[in-house]
Amino acid sequence: MTIDQLETLEMIVEKGSFKAASEHLYKTQPSLSVAIKKLEEEFDLKLFNREEYRPKLTPEGLVFYNWAKQTLQSFRELQTVGKELGTNKVEPFLTIVLDPLARFEAIEGVFLETILSEYPTEVTFHSEIMGGGLDMLLSGEADFAVSTKPTEGHDLESVPFDRIEMVPVVAKSLAKNLPSVDAKSLKKYPQVVVLQNGDKSNLTKGNAKGVLAEAKKCFVTDHSLKHKMIMNGFGWGRLPRNEIENELRKNIVLEIQDEKIKSFTLDLHVMRVRNKPMGPVARAVWAQLLKNAVKKPKRR
Repeated sequence: MTIDQLETLEMIVEKGSFKAASEHLYKTQPSLSVAIKKLEEEFDLKLFNREEYRPKLTPEGLVFYNWAKQTLQSFRELQTVGKELGTNKVEPFLTIVLDPLARFEAIEGVFLETILSEYPTEVTFHSEIMGGGLDMLLSGEADFAVSTKPTEGHDLESVPFDRIEMVPVVAKSLAKNLPSVDAKSLKKYPQVVVLQNGDKSNLTKGNAKGVLAEAKKCFVTDHSLKHKMIMNGFGWGRLPRNEIENELRKNIVLEIQDEKIKSFTLDLHVMRVRNKPMGPVARAVWAQLLKNAVKKPKRR
């Protein structure tokens, strides 16, 4: 039995077919079939029921697969430890991605662990909206992210950092031209929406969270521009309550009260890929990020 055989088994089960597994592993289907056959012969064990269209684990195969997953997890954790103790002693670069809605407290103290440390590690900060930070994390472009978290399917170490209330608002300068501040009246004016990855398809169809399907749209590429446009009466939209508390109190902007345009919350997490090796600087930064998450602002 080899790790390669166990990884082949894992991928066939996860992808649902030998063909999909071979494409993911960049190996031929016959080589995958040989690996599984040798594994079955070694233990005189039938792993898959091949009578169906797609390979399905036998009852015995399912038990074996569950143990194989535990073995692979231990193996990958050992690989990570070995790399951290060996070749990855000091990282030349680190990348941290922040959702533009994240409070700056998320990276408080990080500079002390990186830029001002004794190590020559260069740090890059990216700002990515919505799931952009998660995408960079999973693709390996980033080491850490403060972003929205996926519901399932990724092996992440993740700690809740903050809950951001997104409040629908309109500037008083624009509201004075409306008979009432509701969805019906606001249809004449654009909803200011931030684009993610330049994709308008879901937004124009009204599939995105918080987008009013029947409203006109004004698309922007970043949160700061959205903020300025709403505050200056070029349209309406949702902004973080913590950013506009003073403006709400002074009636510079008005909160929209309508069942079709409700507030919603975004949960932001501090995240890293669980088995990605960390050198001394990365470990210090991660510890600081976790510390910041523990003392995060009180949720509203």
